[in-house]
Amino acid sequence: MNDETNDHLKSVSTPWLTPTFQQVINSYQGGRLSHGLLFTGSLGLGKYKLAKNIAQYLLCSDKQANGPCLHCHSCNLFLANNHLDFHLLQSESDKAIGIEQIRGLIEIINERPNLGDNKVVLIKNAAQLTTAAANALLKTLEEPQGNTYLILLARTHHQLLPTMLSRVQHTHLHTPSDELLLSWLAELGFILEDKGVLRLFQNSPLALLNHLKVAPEAQGQDERVTCIEGVFSLLNQPETLFDFSRFLAESVEGRLQLLFYMLHDIHKLKLSPETISDDVVFGFALPQLQIWQQQLPLRSLRYLCTELLHTRTLLLENRSLKKELLINALLIKIKNEFKEV
Repeated sequence: MNDETNDHLKSVSTPWLTPTFQQVINSYQGGRLSHGLLFTGSLGLGKYKLAKNIAQYLLCSDKQANGPCLHCHSCNLFLANNHLDFHLLQSESDKAIGIEQIRGLIEIINERPNLGDNKVVLIKNAAQLTTAAANALLKTLEEPQGNTYLILLARTHHQLLPTMLSRVQHTHLHTPSDELLLSWLAELGFILEDKGVLRLFQNSPLALLNHLKVAPEAQGQDERVTCIEGVFSLLNQPETLFDFSRFLAESVEGRLQLLFYMLHDIHKLKLSPETISDDVVFGFALPQLQIWQQQLPLRSLRYLCTELLHTRTLLLENRSLKKELLINALLIKIKNEFKEV
């Protein structure tokens, strides 16, 4: 899910980002804002939306204490995606951002602003920069032309070259607390009592909201329920293996991840049964998970988690592989680990 581009999320408030946005404004007004900014954080936090708001503020000709004015000529052009001093660079279809793209960008940066005092460059997928492209950008980051601001976005800072990190002001965006997230969802009309859903989306608000808004009602029951029932049937009715395998194969990335979360929850129960509370994805099925954690030793849990992640990676990186054959083998391993206890 690309939460950063879905139209139905563009106008949604992001209160967990407000403190960071205000810090940027305060730094700019105090003359302390770096010309190179890096924002990292998980998918679904709204990094792109934050970066666009900062860009609009920097380009606004009538800046307010809490953001852009939204009414000046510059703001109108920006909102119409037609501002000549805003430049967006992003990878297409997860392809690398090459040195030629950066060279073209540097030529634009070296020109004077068309409207106001500032120019803004936003590199949306900074992790996709090739080494040559990243190196070509270093001098610009270190000595930006005039009032040019470069904003980089990435999942983690580990995805960027150390030399690039040393030239930017890095801010890591954290997911909101349960209380803030549940309150925000309630304001949007979504009342959640199962915190396992929050854990499923790792408290990433826009990813969760996108799921709640666009998940087809026709899907019926929660896939977590199907996952639990599939494992239960696998252990008690071996002939159901192929049905469960087909279910997992229909959506390898998401459903194998669900199965991993289930094993991981059992692992958590094994290590700290008294403090698990609601910090699990499958909280609604705790009684069954507690039975299974008594049946599986830590060795088996760690082995199965490793095998599951390996299978998922193989299938995601090699689309030509026979999905159901690999998943069948994984399910047999799961069944055997239970059987050996």
